[in-house]
Amino acid sequence: MDALASPLLLAIGVGAVALATLGLVSRRYQRCPHCRRLVPRAHRGWLRCRTCGRQYHRSVHLGR
Repeated sequence: MDALASPLLLAIGVGAVALATLGLVSRRYQRCPHCRRLVPRAHRGWLRCRTCGRQYHRSVHLGR
């Protein structure tokens, strides 16, 4: 039972969950190149940002 409550194992588990969540978020969302808000990723064609109203394309990556 002490192995489950170990702070190191708990930190590793929380880190793994955080990385998995970040990976899923980056596959579903991207940043609008104009206002930098998180918007749904455009898989095909062009989408319109709900905040600024301008169009964005799938080629815009989260890290830009």
